[in-house]
Amino acid sequence: MMEGIENDDLSLRPVEQEDFPTNPHLDDDQDSNGWQTIAPEHMSIFMPSSLQFADIQRLGLVTMASQELELRQGQANDALEGLRLALGHKTLLFRTKVRVLLQGE
Repeated sequence: MMEGIENDDLSLRPVEQEDFPTNPHLDDDQDSNGWQTIAPEHMSIFMPSSLQFADIQRLGLVTMASQELELRQGQANDALEGLRLALGHKTLLFRTKVRVLLQGE
């Protein structure tokens, strides 16, 4: 899955104090090398969509990028289905309430 990525393509840099909130659950904010601990919920996940297309090709991530696109499309379809279901439920409630009101008159 990581084919094409060379070690010199990746670099580590010290995290500045104001870059990310620290993990409040850890007793020590920095390790012995001075690197700051970052809470996982505040970390960015590397995804091929964060790269330019030329870099995706250079690093051999074309397949991974197409898989990410399929996953994002599926996530969008799931969200749309949830909206359709919620709208249908509200429509049902509205029609039921209107019929009860009309029959009561």
